[in-house]
Amino acid sequence: MAQRGWWVRGAVLGSALLLAPVGAWADKLTELEQAFDSQQKSLQQLQQEMQRLRQERSTQQAETDRRVMEVEKKAAEAAASSLLTGYEPGKGFYLKSADDQFRLNLGGYIQTWMQVEGSRQEEEYPAGFVAAGKARHNPSTFKQRRTRVIFSGTLYKDFNFHIEPELSFGGTGPSNSAGAATDNSSGGGARLEAGWASYTYAPWAKVKVGQFRDMFSLEMITPSQDLDFAERSVVTRALAPDLQLGLHISGNLKLADMLPVYYGVGVFNGCGRIDQCKGGIDNDGDKEVLGRFAFSPPVPFGNLSIGLNADYRTFRIVRNNGATDVNGVTTPVVGTSFHRFNPVGPTGVALAGNGVGGTQNGFLINGNRVTGGGDLVWDFYPFFIKGEYLYATQERDGLGAGGSNLDNLIMQGGYGTAGFWLFGNKRSGLLAIGRYEHFRVDDRTGVYNAAAGTAERPMEMRSGTVGLNWYINPSIRVRGNYILTNLIPHHNATGLSNAKGDGIAHQGIAELQLLF
Repeated sequence: MAQRGWWVRGAVLGSALLLAPVGAWADKLTELEQAFDSQQKSLQQLQQEMQRLRQERSTQQAETDRRVMEVEKKAAEAAASSLLTGYEPGKGFYLKSADDQFRLNLGGYIQTWMQVEGSRQEEEYPAGFVAAGKARHNPSTFKQRRTRVIFSGTLYKDFNFHIEPELSFGGTGPSNSAGAATDNSSGGGARLEAGWASYTYAPWAKVKVGQFRDMFSLEMITPSQDLDFAERSVVTRALAPDLQLGLHISGNLKLADMLPVYYGVGVFNGCGRIDQCKGGIDNDGDKEVLGRFAFSPPVPFGNLSIGLNADYRTFRIVRNNGATDVNGVTTPVVGTSFHRFNPVGPTGVALAGNGVGGTQNGFLINGNRVTGGGDLVWDFYPFFIKGEYLYATQERDGLGAGGSNLDNLIMQGGYGTAGFWLFGNKRSGLLAIGRYEHFRVDDRTGVYNAAAGTAERPMEMRSGTVGLNWYINPSIRVRGNYILTNLIPHHNATGLSNAKGDGIAHQGIAELQLLF
């Protein structure tokens, strides 16, 4: 029954639709077409609007990106041109550009000594040497050994400069050797210690010009503020070239990609510091030529470095001018045509006599000097070992009887150093250290031939130094050195730290260094 009802209702509805007028269907179709067209137009408008919005958004994004890039570029330029400041302990203050192309360093150091000498006890001097003993003896005293300000920096990354004036002449040149011109008097003043400029083309090619220590000898090229002892060894100060004005080429490279090697060659005026050369020029016209070669072979433990050195230099009076060592060891003798060689001890005492009371006054020399030697450092913490040997042959032209030439003077010696870190390192630590030195001057011909009119005799020195270095922090160091010195001939020691002519001289140096 229910199914039949549905069929009846469907038939009635279908009949009604078939009987409806055709015009109504046409109107309805037109209405639908108009609605469809209107929707199509609205859709097209919406699509156009969406396209416009997309284009605007793309344009705005491009502008935003451009502005961001401009801001980032300006920020980078501002950062590159900005200056950074700071302080590195033990190295000083700095001012540098953010890209590290330019840098200015300001540092320096002060070394104050308490130099302790034995009492003079002149009543016990050997007969005939009282005047010499009095002249040689130095009193116990406070001394301003070094006071230096250091300006250094970098220009365009590859160019460097260094300016180091000395503000107090507290050096240890011979203060009591008759006729010798000392390099550092006890008076005040200022002079140029070092001043140079360099260009680094590559690690294996660096050019340096100016006044500096000319890269000869392990101990001589060590900066004064980094020395193991209060003073350099006697042999180093006597034979190794010190501050000179000239040109130097050096570099670091590796042989067979495994052996680090350093080389350095240079040519210098050879007349001493600029203030020691008359008129600030090479006043005798003779040039100094030197070279150094160092390498670091592999070892089972620690680090080993070996160096070889060679130097050629002339000590001859030309146009009344001659060369002078920084330490006052070799000096031109006024009114003559020759020089005098007289090594000095750590407190500035001339070791080969001082020409007073019948003692000798060093060795007269005249002509070329050739020096060679080697050095090594073996560092295996907490121990290290250092050593150096130098050998020089010096001409003595026209110094014999009737102006004859004497045999070449042979000057040779060396030192050995051993150190042990009780704790720490140079940033904060305590170092126990000792050094033995030996130095001899002779002509090695059996019977020594003295220069005419002199009391020259072969000289031999043996010396030992023990000390403690306390590195409180990277900027402050306190040290003490105790020095024993034995001289032959013994009378050369008369007056030197309580030595009475046949004994060993005793000296002490306490030092405070402030590094900034």
